Amino acid sequence: MKYLSTLSIICIAMMLNGCAKQQGSLPAETIITEDGQVFIAWNNPADYTDVEATLGVQSKYQQYLFSELTEELGKVANKHLSPNQKLELVVTNVDLAGDVQPTFGATPHDIRILEDIYPPKITFDYTLSENNTVLKTGSEKLRDIGYLSGIQPIGNDPFPYEVDLLTDWFKETIKPVLSE
Repeated sequence: MKYLSTLSIICIAMMLNGCAKQQGSLPAETIITEDGQVFIAWNNPADYTDVEATLGVQSKYQQYLFSELTEELGKVANKHLSPNQKLELVVTNVDLAGDVQPTFGATPHDIRILEDIYPPKITFDYTLSENNTVLKTGSEKLRDIGYLSGIQPIGNDPFPYEVDLLTDWFKETIKPVLSE
């Protein structure tokens, strides 16, 4: 009887605690990455369309993805940005190329299948500034529906299609402003 009443109290406390947490809104998570003069805020990645890990822990995969994309954009951007210039992106959605499919026991992990119907997409706001003066600002919804057309990249880049989206955007949108 003593055990049953203790168990009942614990259950009631857990239910009340759960109700209290559901009523309050949790703050959105933001992950910040940077490379030289490039700063990227990845807002609420839990709501992104597809950044699903096929292997390993999801949070570590996300951090790896965000770091790799920042580093690759930084490689291109930092060649053109002067020390007093800064490029800031606030990413609101990522949909990686392909779709994660289960292997139904054939392998211990799911696999990412690349098909034309699953193009890479990235949505973000950006600001290019120099000495705290805004040179260019805007919002972008990038996608490459022809990402499987043409010559495919060969190499060990884990996110070649997403890197291409960002670097092509930089060359077409930001680089001309820097040349003025």
